[in-house]
Amino acid sequence: MTPHSFFPSMPHALNVLTATGLLLIVGLLGARLLRRFFPQLPAITGYILTGLLIGPSVLNLIDASLLDDISILVDLSLGLVLFELGRRVDYKWLLREKGLLLTGIAVSLLMFVALFLLLIQFEIDKLVACMVAALGMATSPAVILNVVREVKAEGQMTERMLNIVVIGNALAFIVFSMGLAAVHVEYKAGWENYILHPLYLLFGSALLGWIISRLLVWLGQFLGRDTQAQLILVLALIAATVGIAVMFKLSALIALLMFGIASRSQDARHAIVEPDLSQFSGLFYVALFVFSGTQLEWRYLVMLWPAALAFIVLRFAIALAASTALAQVNGMTLRKGALLGVGLVPLSGFNILMVQHALGDYPQFGAQLSALVVSILVILELLGPICTRYALTASGEAKSQG
Repeated sequence: MTPHSFFPSMPHALNVLTATGLLLIVGLLGARLLRRFFPQLPAITGYILTGLLIGPSVLNLIDASLLDDISILVDLSLGLVLFELGRRVDYKWLLREKGLLLTGIAVSLLMFVALFLLLIQFEIDKLVACMVAALGMATSPAVILNVVREVKAEGQMTERMLNIVVIGNALAFIVFSMGLAAVHVEYKAGWENYILHPLYLLFGSALLGWIISRLLVWLGQFLGRDTQAQLILVLALIAATVGIAVMFKLSALIALLMFGIASRSQDARHAIVEPDLSQFSGLFYVALFVFSGTQLEWRYLVMLWPAALAFIVLRFAIALAASTALAQVNGMTLRKGALLGVGLVPLSGFNILMVQHALGDYPQFGAQLSALVVSILVILELLGPICTRYALTASGEAKSQG
């Protein structure tokens, strides 16, 4: 008779829950250790460096398959960030503040044109250059919100920065969707793909966000001003929005921004108690940024560093020049206008998700796009939070040193 052992067989790899715990614990410890030696660094930088260290590119403690399994937590984290950002935007005020609207559009479009012209000088395919330049318009909402919260920033420049982030991300998605239409044409995918697909992405995502916002207001009126019940409702609807967007191949970015903006503007009776997401956001931010670090790959940067470095320098120069030139239009000093440009340096990690839209149907094209985007993100994921923290502190709007 074969003896039975009650000892478990040792797994070859971590399971999902263990990997998630490791991600959070190592992220916290890594950030705390880094801050002891460099107290002025944002916590985000520590999270990203830790993720890079434990991810597939370095120690491979958490491999690519496990990262795919953990991605649901990251999707929820991004959902929380985008909803919170949307709730901070009053689109009626934004339409009245024509100087701010002009600044957001001008910075984004100037970036797009300049980055596109730059990339084709490096003999990068025009379609790839167009779509990477579109992604260059999108400042990271997660980085901006996290640093704003970390230093407790409030004031004129901070509010303008948050609104410009929304404008830039929306325009980036629109131009990227137009680029997808051109990709469909390039690969002779049929008229229904290059006409209907971008329209479906844009209007379908916005409609989803609007419907969910109406549901929030209606259910909020039914629940009354019960803070805990409404908080659970908000988190449930954020999760549902992310899930529905994935199911129907829509953009979670647009849907969640619309959800946040519309839920604020349509709540005429003030039925929704402003949700205090701070007790959850710490957990989600750690997971999001450590995960972001695990996604970075040095091998792309080694191959594409000249184009990536030129992209970063030009993008910074455009943001700095445009925001300084339009400072007085926004009622700010030239110094604050320049600091606004510095604060807009972080590049949106959502770019990886948008790249995956191209990656699915056209793997060869998507691989070229992904390589260039990841090589740029390797640098900006580390430098971006430092620039934003410096801008908020130097402007005098930071109430804490974090």
